[in-house]
Amino acid sequence: MRPVSPKEIERMVGAIHGKFGAIQMQLKQSTCEAVMTLRSRLLDARRKRRNFSKQATEVLNEYFYSHLSNPYPSEEAKEELARKGGITVSQVSNWFGNKRIRYKKNMGKFREEATIYTGKTTEVGVPGNHTSRLSTSSSGE
Repeated sequence: MRPVSPKEIERMVGAIHGKFGAIQMQLKQSTCEAVMTLRSRLLDARRKRRNFSKQATEVLNEYFYSHLSNPYPSEEAKEELARKGGITVSQVSNWFGNKRIRYKKNMGKFREEATIYTGKTTEVGVPGNHTSRLSTSSSGE
């Protein structure tokens, strides 16, 4: 074994500090990347679009197309639609606002959909037909 000079010790300690610093920087960087990835996944999960149930969509479309001349439901009608569709009144309001905008932009596309729903409402009362027209009265079925 040979004696180690203080200069060599200092150089080795410097090299170790350099390596330690580099490892520390890599660890910080990978931790930061992992946190950002998890954060974006969490935010994406929150923003995920959720469509209404088929029943809710049917109820809302049926009302919309049967009231095309005035597609602005009253508060009582919104409450009834919300109850029948299993959604909130604010969701009903938002749905109607968006539907009116989309309908005006794409009238041709929605004419076919309108005939489907207006056909359903004219079939009410036919034996074996389980489609019921939404009442707008506040009597509450």
